[in-house]
Amino acid sequence: MATKKNVSKTAKDSQQENRQTEIGKLTPAAHRRILNFINEAVYPQDLMYEKVTTSHGEGDFIHEDNPEEMIVKRKQILDYEIAKQILDVRDIEYPLGFRNFKEVLDITHLHSKYFDIFLHHFSNMFYGSWAVFPQNIPRRGPGSIDGVVHAAMLHTGKVLFITADETTMLWNPDDITPATFEDPVNQPHLTPNATDGYSVLCSGHSFLSDGRFLAVGGGGYGHNSKAIWGYKFDPISKMWTRTTGSMVHERWYPTVLTMGDQRIGNSHELLVTCGHGGGDMEIYDEVSDSFREVTLGDDKPFPSLYPGLHLLPNHNIFYSRTGWGSAGAGGGPFLGDDQSAYFVFTGPNTGVWNNIAPVLPSMPDRTKGMSVMMLSNTAPYVRILVIGGSDPSTNNTYEIIDTTSLSPSANWGTSTAFPDGEHRSLCSAVLLPDGNVFVCGGIQRTNSPCTIFNPQTNSWSPMAALPSIRDYHSVAMLLPSGKVMMAGWYSSTIEIYSPPYLFGGARPVISAAPPLVHHGQNFVIESPDASSIVKVVLVRPMAVTHQTDTQQKVLEMPYVHDHANPTRLTLTAPHGGHPHSLAQQGYYMMFAINSSGIPSVAKWIYLH
Repeated sequence: MATKKNVSKTAKDSQQENRQTEIGKLTPAAHRRILNFINEAVYPQDLMYEKVTTSHGEGDFIHEDNPEEMIVKRKQILDYEIAKQILDVRDIEYPLGFRNFKEVLDITHLHSKYFDIFLHHFSNMFYGSWAVFPQNIPRRGPGSIDGVVHAAMLHTGKVLFITADETTMLWNPDDITPATFEDPVNQPHLTPNATDGYSVLCSGHSFLSDGRFLAVGGGGYGHNSKAIWGYKFDPISKMWTRTTGSMVHERWYPTVLTMGDQRIGNSHELLVTCGHGGGDMEIYDEVSDSFREVTLGDDKPFPSLYPGLHLLPNHNIFYSRTGWGSAGAGGGPFLGDDQSAYFVFTGPNTGVWNNIAPVLPSMPDRTKGMSVMMLSNTAPYVRILVIGGSDPSTNNTYEIIDTTSLSPSANWGTSTAFPDGEHRSLCSAVLLPDGNVFVCGGIQRTNSPCTIFNPQTNSWSPMAALPSIRDYHSVAMLLPSGKVMMAGWYSSTIEIYSPPYLFGGARPVISAAPPLVHHGQNFVIESPDASSIVKVVLVRPMAVTHQTDTQQKVLEMPYVHDHANPTRLTLTAPHGGHPHSLAQQGYYMMFAINSSGIPSVAKWIYLH
């Protein structure tokens, strides 16, 4: 009898050890996701299927490969009896919720196969994963605040930071040695003819046609009469230089847009808007290295700083209602920011604003929200997505407008709540190579939800929670690796997000590509994986500050497989018509994406 009891005890101990080993397979993030999924369930059906929602909150969605006919059902996780058993035990024995997945596994008849099912459905393959970069951003300048406020992805593969301590530095995301950060040859305030004590912190910026970076205005932590200059950074020489001419107005928190190529004569131009309490526009001319004012039609007041402006493929400028009513994380709602409009140039220095979407009581205030432009080769071709805002009564919602063909009668779609119910103010939105929009930050608590919007299915999917708080003064940016960098919010750490597509298998490789192509040109790339590649895109590198970069774009290129040479693809570079507002002259990251949705590491290419 004693022997039998000892054998039984040994078997039970062995079972416990096996389950403890299984628990050890879970990452802390996956463990947390599983517990949240189980503890938030109300009915057995809540545990039976994975969560997939459309913009209308439905459980099914149209499959992107066959939107007319194919409905994809949610994948089943558990059967009814097991789901009911889990909830019954939870409600009786764990009224505050399960504390460890081991408690779930200990439920009678919950076999190991269900552990494998949970492990699969809550793995990085579906949620992605966050990791902390091993080096912290050093503090070097006169400022007393840690972290970065501005970041720009340079075509050399390095990232330019304008830091919270009012200096600039370079970061190589591929280098994890102690020499990760380096100083440029000079700082903006030490360039020839520079203004003493001037800072490019809180400037607006964009890329010039040759890949240099232009920052205008700024002045640091407050309005500064010295902030009337532009400063250019050359990624090759790693040097800053000041513009020859100054702006008419000093500017703090301005928006800068790179315009279509050679709109007037042979010049390349950038539009500078807002940043001093009004909506006055100026135009920077690359050839003359000087600024000139927009003299007629510039009558939109823009209560917002950093107004959310997008250059549309038809050359017009669209205002998305996003922007900053004030500096800082709080405040709002800000009346006057809720009138969408588009600006049409009528001459070199003149234009007119056309209001659309009349202000209605039901339209949320989008101040301190975020907007991003989504392009497609099929209708609808151009859409603007707006997310969150400053008003806590409505900033758990988003809207979409089709800007393919704008008129004063155009209107926004229905304001729809996020599936996760979260309130987002000052969140970041990053376009991924597959065209999806990754949304993170803007929630002032650790382990805050992140999500991805699929514009082909209008569906949201939950992603791995952001480990830290990233709110005011934070930046998120796509890297050539296909990962997303997150930094800022008074923090010296950098976090790197690997999206789900990086856990789906081997990545395709672009083994050869031309360094330069012309608009509309056919060109060839080489890849040993050419037969599995289903999409090749150009992605405009980001230059982001205060969560804001309204110039993101993903451009899908037509391609033809070379059957005579199975390692080649013939692509057609974007065109869109003169002056190339669809794809401005400059450097782009080129990604190849295979049939499993997995992107390559980017190759840099110059579009001329």
